[in-house]
Amino acid sequence: MTEILKLLPVLTVAIAMNIGAGLYYSVGTKNLTFDCKKLISGIIKAIIVAGMFVGTAYCFEATDLSSIGVTPIFVMMSAITLYVTKALISLGKILGVDIQTKQ
Repeated sequence: MTEILKLLPVLTVAIAMNIGAGLYYSVGTKNLTFDCKKLISGIIKAIIVAGMFVGTAYCFEATDLSSIGVTPIFVMMSAITLYVTKALISLGKILGVDIQTKQ
């Protein structure tokens, strides 16, 4: 569980990058209006995601869920990768880079 707690700041930065890049792209580049409700919703989502990781780490520590091949570190690193990728896609849009993503 301590590994997850050490990685929570990294996840927080990744989520903040995603929210910030998305916000800048929507408001600064696409000239959409700022929506405070969407921002608060994103922040609440980030808090829930962080809480889920702490809960998941506790469950893994209390039981031997790693026997099924999934570890808390794997899940945390996957989430960090996801949020950094989303932030980089938004950054590419801000810079005018055409990014092809698989749907």
